[in-house]
Amino acid sequence: MKSDNYPPLWLWCLFPAVTMSLGWGLRGYIRGGPLGAMIPGAMIGLALCMLLSRERESALVAAFAAVGVGFGGQETYGQTVHIATLPESWAWGITGFTLKGAAWGLLGGAAIGVALTRERYRPSQFLSAFTFMLVATWAGWKLINQPKLIYFSNRLDKPREELWFGLLLGGIVFLVWLSLIAGARLPWRFALWGALGGGLGFGLGAAIHVWGRLHAPNFPFEWWKTMEFTFGALLGLSYGYCAWRHRNELAPPQPVESTPPALLPSLALAVVSIAIGVAAEDLLPVRFDYTILGVVLLSLAIFFRAFSWQTAITVTYCAFALDFVKNRSDFPAPALWAFLILTTLVTAIYTARTARMRPLFLFLVVSSVAIALGKGLLLPPKGIGLHLVVTELTFVALATAAVLLAPRPAAGQGRGASL
Repeated sequence: MKSDNYPPLWLWCLFPAVTMSLGWGLRGYIRGGPLGAMIPGAMIGLALCMLLSRERESALVAAFAAVGVGFGGQETYGQTVHIATLPESWAWGITGFTLKGAAWGLLGGAAIGVALTRERYRPSQFLSAFTFMLVATWAGWKLINQPKLIYFSNRLDKPREELWFGLLLGGIVFLVWLSLIAGARLPWRFALWGALGGGLGFGLGAAIHVWGRLHAPNFPFEWWKTMEFTFGALLGLSYGYCAWRHRNELAPPQPVESTPPALLPSLALAVVSIAIGVAAEDLLPVRFDYTILGVVLLSLAIFFRAFSWQTAITVTYCAFALDFVKNRSDFPAPALWAFLILTTLVTAIYTARTARMRPLFLFLVVSSVAIALGKGLLLPPKGIGLHLVVTELTFVALATAAVLLAPRPAAGQGRGASL
C-alpha cells in the first residue's frame, strides 16, 4: 500500500498521543499496578492498528500491547517522587524516572513491534524468546534491583523493591534473541522509540510534577495527574511516529475472510484470560509475577485469536471494574458484585461478537471514562472538589478527542478480517 493512502503525519502523532495520555491518566485513577497499565496498552495497540489499517492483526496487537505495557506497571516510583522533591537529590530522582520510563516504553514497544510483524516468527520462536525474557528479568532483578546497587527509592524508610533493571534487561534479551533466530528489526525500532518517548515523558512529567508541587500547590489541577498525562502523551507520540516512519513496511496483507468464533468457546477463553490476568498481580511469590503470567497470556494469544480479544478488552475492563467495586464500600456489596459479573459478561459477549478494532476501541474508551466518572463523582467520600472536577473534565475532553480522531476503516475491511 502506498503511503498517500494513509492518514497525514499530524494524525499519526496526535491520535496516539491523546489516546495514551487518556489511558495513562486513567491508570492509577481507576486501577493501579500492571492491570491498570493494560488500559493505555490496549488503547495504543488498537490506535496503531487503525492508523495502519491492520484490522486482521488488531486482536493480537491489542493483546500484546496491553500485556507489554502492563509489564512496566510492576515498577515502583512513589518514593522516587519524594527523592525528586529534595533539592539535593532532584537530579537523582529525575534520573530514576527517566530510566524507569525508558524501560517501560521499551517493553511496550517491543511487544507492539513483534505483534505487528507476527507473520515473521514461528510459535516456537516466540516461546523461546519469552523463556529467555523471563530468565533475564529474574537475573536483572537479582543482580541490580534486589541488592539495591542502583536504587531510586528510600533505603531507610519502608524501602521499595524495585524492578526497572530486570524489566529493561528482559526486554533487551527478548529482542536480541528474536533478532538472532528470526532477524527481528522492526520490533527494535518500536522498542527504541518507546524507550526515548517513555524516558522523556516520565522524566519531564516528573520534573513538572515536582515544580508544580513546590511552586504552585494551589493550582486547580493535580500535578501528579500532569505527570501521568505527560508520560502517556510523549510515549504515545513516539509509538505513533515510529509506526508512521515504517508504515509502508507494515502495510496490511490482503484481507482474509473467516467465520466468527462460536460464542461459548469465546466465553470459555474469556474466563481463562480473566483468571490468569486478575491473578497475575498476587498469585506468585516473586517480584515479577505479572511478567510470568503475562507471558502465559501472550503465549495463548499466539494460538487463539478469540483469546487475544478477551485478554485485551475483557481482562482490562474486568480489572478496572473490579477496582471500582472494591472502592465503593458505600454501596451494598451484593449489588456491586452483581454489577461486576454482569457487565464483565456483557463485555465478553460484545467482544466476541464484535471482534473489530474501532468499535472495541470506542467501547474501551467510553467504558473506562464512565467508570472514572462513577468513581470520582458518585458520592465521593471527601466531597467533590475543584481538583476532582478538573481531572474528570480532562478525562472527558481527552476521550472526546480520541473518539473524534479515531480513523474509520478503509473500504474493503470486513468483519471477518479481524478474527
